[in-house]
Amino acid sequence: MADTEAKTKKTAAPASAPEAPKLKLKMFIAPLLLLGSKKMGIDYSDPAILFKVRAGFACAMALCISACALMYLLVHRRKKKLTEDKVQVTSKDPMDGGKEKVESLTLFEHDLREVQKAFTNQVFGFGIVVAMHVYMKVNPPLLLQTVMLPMNLFDMPVVQVHLLGKKPVGKLARPWKPEEKTNPFGEMAKAFGGGDKDAGAETAKIASAAAKKEGKKKK
Repeated sequence: MADTEAKTKKTAAPASAPEAPKLKLKMFIAPLLLLGSKKMGIDYSDPAILFKVRAGFACAMALCISACALMYLLVHRRKKKLTEDKVQVTSKDPMDGGKEKVESLTLFEHDLREVQKAFTNQVFGFGIVVAMHVYMKVNPPLLLQTVMLPMNLFDMPVVQVHLLGKKPVGKLARPWKPEEKTNPFGEMAKAFGGGDKDAGAETAKIASAAAKKEGKKKK
């Protein structure tokens, strides 16, 4: 019996270590800009600084829209080559209760759809930030989205392939799936705090309180 137990222990596979959370630069930008804007000398009550932030946001949006327009032209220029192959795309049909449906699209149709998604995301983000700034007098999102909108755009596979010239293999292989939205505060808490979920929520609360406090000061 003792020999059998010893053999069982030897053959038992060691428990696999939990996968370390993946940290990206984007995860640090939001808390840095929200919590450290004052330390960086960004005073939204100063008209000169506010003008520079607005100008930076306008330049970032111009860059993003120009990138989408260029991608549209590049995809159409490669239409002949992209219509030679097809890809199976699974998506949810909002007209049918969110049920999944499978479509067979040419690479041209698939890539053009992704360009349209990229453009829509940029316009939607622009509209939300402008509405918050004009009607709610909230300024921090201007600075935050000046950085985040271009970063999110250039992380999209369609930009990586058509603008940056990367090959559509591996993670960039079609069909392209939307990036999973993770809580940056939670991911940082897992990395530095040993995986405590409450720490991520607490950090998010601190950031939210700081943003509200900043808005009250301006009023």
